Amino acid sequence: MLSLNLYDTAFYFIFAFLLLFAAFQTLVRNHRVVDVNRAIEIFVVFFAIGVVSHYVSNRPFDMEGDTAVYINFFNDLNSGLENPFETFEPGFIGVVRLFGYLSLDYQSFFYLITFVFLWSYYFLIKAVLGRHSRWALFAFAAILFYPFFFSLTANIIRQGLALCFINFSLCFTAIGCRSRGMFFTLFAALFHKSSIIYFPILLFQRLVLKIGVYGLVVLWFVVSLASYLKLFGLLVVVLFDFLSGYGLVINYSDVDNVDYVTGFRWDFWAFSSLAVMLLVTLKLLGEKLQKRETYIFFICAFLSCLHIAMFDVAYNDRFGIYSWIYYPLELAYVIRAISINFANGKRRFHVQEKAIAFKGVENC
Repeated sequence: MLSLNLYDTAFYFIFAFLLLFAAFQTLVRNHRVVDVNRAIEIFVVFFAIGVVSHYVSNRPFDMEGDTAVYINFFNDLNSGLENPFETFEPGFIGVVRLFGYLSLDYQSFFYLITFVFLWSYYFLIKAVLGRHSRWALFAFAAILFYPFFFSLTANIIRQGLALCFINFSLCFTAIGCRSRGMFFTLFAALFHKSSIIYFPILLFQRLVLKIGVYGLVVLWFVVSLASYLKLFGLLVVVLFDFLSGYGLVINYSDVDNVDYVTGFRWDFWAFSSLAVMLLVTLKLLGEKLQKRETYIFFICAFLSCLHIAMFDVAYNDRFGIYSWIYYPLELAYVIRAISINFANGKRRFHVQEKAIAFKGVENC
């Protein structure tokens, strides 16, 4: 992948140290050095984020994607020149103008987006997995190589900037501050309008939890079948025409020279369906899904169903990414749940074995 070529030896050295420290925390469980481990973890994460942000912000001008578009927009806007993308969201334009006012270049702007995104994602990981979780560093390490991390910080950076605030929104939701979470969701829409899709899922949290896992599975099945049979095609076109009249969305399917395959795609369907499968897996593992920190699984499952319904829209993967970006975190949570179940099962087996042995001794 071209994005991975941005990294060099310095990053891989830091990455190796990150994994070694995560392994050390997992294998050596000494409660007396918890504060020391936390201090080292913060330092390593800070250093890794700083290095990764440097590499991403100094990517080539001609890198595949929208890098050139945003560089030209940044330079034109701060030079007083006209640019066809002056209709970007006011929050995004405001940040670009602020950097111009401070005489900072576009590399600094790109650096900020990557830096804030990674920190917000790290805080979300800690909120969901727990402050002292030994799985947090593994999830964080995974995001550094995750293709959709590069998409958000080196290509569709307006969504990347919006997702910084969505990460904080989900973080507040996970710790029980739902009103603050909804505020950050509304604030994120100032940087990319489509991020507003998180708001109703946060607003109607109780209703979503009442629908439950089985209700979501039924919804996923119905939406998948309807998408496969192309029943959403006309509805999506009408909806996008209505929303585009208010400047909320652009249906790129109607734009000439757009080389994008629309319609039902098995690869997109399988990847979006993973969010539903992860939620079902948690249910089967006996996890309490009413917990605040597991609500992110419901959010991703609903957004995945929405993405499947939008296969007839060009660049629909930019809606799918709202769910896909949290897969490293969700996978870490599920793997941890599996390991805990395995450990508990093994412990019960040893207890039963000792009980049987004790009864045998008594009978003698």
